[in-house]
Amino acid sequence: MKITARKVLSYAVPCVLLAAMLIWFVISVKSADASRSERELTALKNSVENSITMCYAFEGAYPESVEYLVSNYGLIFDNDKYIIHYDVFAPNLRPTVVVLERQT
Repeated sequence: MKITARKVLSYAVPCVLLAAMLIWFVISVKSADASRSERELTALKNSVENSITMCYAFEGAYPESVEYLVSNYGLIFDNDKYIIHYDVFAPNLRPTVVVLERQT
């Protein structure tokens, strides 16, 4: 049985195209996952900031902790996935808030 260059190419080209499509698919899925994660982090930051503003508008002072926002203003987040660093200087000064995603 004689193997010709044409026969090799007829098998090689589809295999190379399939491999390229699989690589493209994996990269696309990873990119979509990173984008989703970034949107979730931004949404949580906005929720924390909105809760702080709402508390100040209703009570005339900024909340003393994230736990206060959770119990009184309905802030919900996954403690296992996110870290919220909440630094209060005084009740009449807006606290500094940093929201980070935990590394797994």
